[in-house]
Parts: sequence; C-alpha cells; structure tokens
Amino acid sequence: MSTVENVFLQTDLAGQQVLDDWLVPLFGLESVPGEPSEGGEYYARGPAIGVDGWLGFVVRPNSFQGVDPEPDDVQAFDAYPPETAIRYGTRVEGVQEQQARLIFEKLVETRPDVPMLLAHDLDLLVGAHLPGGGTQYWPDPPTVDAPDQDDWRPWVTETRGR
Repeated sequence: MSTVENVFLQTDLAGQQVLDDWLVPLFGLESVPGEPSEGGEYYARGPAIGVDGWLGFVVRPNSFQGVDPEPDDVQAFDAYPPETAIRYGTRVEGVQEQQARLIFEKLVETRPDVPMLLAHDLDLLVGAHLPGGGTQYWPDPPTVDAPDQDDWRPWVTETRGR
C-alpha cells in the first residue's frame, strides 16, 4: 500500500482556486488528462523538485475534519478545510517526504499569512506553520490525533477559515 503526504491549509478558498492560484504558478503543474474533477477533487501533476520524476497532486475538501468533535476525537487538521495530497511517482525511500517538505516550505514562504500543516499519510504531524508564530518541524512527529495534542496544540489553530 502506498503512502501519501498531506498539506492542509486554513483558508476558505475552494480547491480549484487553491490549485489555480497557488499550486499551478508555484510548481508548474498541469491538469492530469483523463482525470475529471469529481466531488471537488482536482488532479494535477508536475515535475519533482531537484530530482527526476513526477509529483501527483489531489486538491480536495478536507473530508477527514471533524465538525465539533468530542475532546478525545479532535485531530490537528480539523480547522483546515482544503487538503492537498502529494505523491511521488517513483518509490524511492524518503523522496516523497522530502518533496512534500519542499512544497510545504515554498507555500509557507509565499503564503506566510496562512496557517498550514504538513502530515504524513494522515497520521503523523511533520510540520506546522502559524502566521506570526513561525514554522515548527518535529524530529519525532506526533500523531494528528487527540492523545498527542499537547505536542501540537500550540502550533495548530482551532479557528476555521481566513
């Protein structure tokens, strides 16, 4: 089974607008032929950064977020409406994670006013950015789930949209 890297953004922009206005110009993406957008999912691809190969992107509404979750059901990305899933086309150990981090860093650089999260396979919180607070990376990433919220709570916003 393959893994995926996830970037969650705290913005009210629709997925198509995130793709067209942010990701396409930053990373030179193109639509994936034969992949129609369904249910608000938008597919794109582009060249990997500094290595051979392609990156695949799926921008979609965050269907993993809880709406008013119970305290033991909260997840770090609950207040981040759009999600971008990123995959590297070739299975080379560590490259997909490295590519996702480069994408996350470029998004932080160009959109420092937007809270965002970098997760590995919807499970581990690798990085977080808060406007005015900076960017945090965890050497031993906590899970995105409630039991680890003491680790990530200072870096995660609870307010929806911007």
